[in-house]
Amino acid sequence: MVTALDEIFRAEWGRVLAGLVGVLGDFDLAEDAAQEAFTIAADH
Repeated sequence: MVTALDEIFRAEWGRVLAGLVGVLGDFDLAEDAAQEAFTIAADH
């Protein structure tokens, strides 16, 4: 079963990651931050 969060994750992951890389200047840090944000969203 695909949830709304799954759909948002698939549709927005690249955009979120690109934005964070632009702000943070570090791909690995941006990926960690994006993963943490989606984890927090899933918990709520």
